[in-house]
Formats: sequence, C-alpha cells, structure tokens
Amino acid sequence: MCHQRGFSLLELLVVLAIAALMTSLAVAWLDSGRSSVDQALDRLAASTLAQADLARHAGHLRGLRWNGQRPEFVLRQGDRWQVQTVALGDWPKGLRPDWPASQAPALLFTPDGWARPGTVRWRWAEGGRRWDWDRAGQLRVSVLP
Repeated sequence: MCHQRGFSLLELLVVLAIAALMTSLAVAWLDSGRSSVDQALDRLAASTLAQADLARHAGHLRGLRWNGQRPEFVLRQGDRWQVQTVALGDWPKGLRPDWPASQAPALLFTPDGWARPGTVRWRWAEGGRRWDWDRAGQLRVSVLP
C-alpha cells in the first residue's frame, strides 16, 4: 500500500466551511454600521407617515421633535405636548437632524395635512439623507453625499 500525501475530501470541506463562515461574519460586521442607520431612518420615515395619517384621521395635532438624543413623536394635549410611545428601536449614535432639540415639534401634522412644507437633513459620520415634504403628506427621501 502506497503512502498517500495530501488532504482528504472531508478535511478540505471543513476548511472551506470555516473560510465561508469567517467571510460571512466579516461582511456582516463591516456592513453593520451603515445598515443600522439606514434601518433607523426607514423606521422613522414610516412612523412619520403613520403619525401624519393619525393626525389627519383622528383630528389631533401631532408632531416630531428632537430631544437632543433621539427623535420622538408628540401629541398636543391641552396646552402642552405629550410624548407618544412609538417603537423606533435603537437610535444610532451620531445620527442627528439639522434642527436643534426643542420642546415644540419641528414637523407638525394637522388634520388638514402637514402644517407646512419643509426639509430636514439627517447627518451621520459617513453621509446623510434629506427629507422633503409637502402639505399633502408626500415625503421624498434623497441621499446626500
């Protein structure tokens, strides 16, 4: 019987499986920062449109404000704004709008539609997005360099 040199098929498959696992983990790790920002802004955009619809159908004044750390939705109750619990998930650090923290909402939703047309820029270290909306509730999102 000849003394064989080389690797068996099983050994080669194990090495390939480990290499594939390491590659997939590396790709997921490298992409995680950007995708969390994109997901957070997508969730916020969907929630913003839902809050605008709630204001229109329920006849309430609602809004979106920045509390200095994350966005929050508010409902007008008498003479003050009450924070509404909306599941936005974890908010990425460094993702901020171009408007300051305030008790009053920067975006206001009324029973007649959005209070006024406008623009907000969301910025983070690697880029940004711009939201443009009109009174009818059309929200256009564009990527900033």
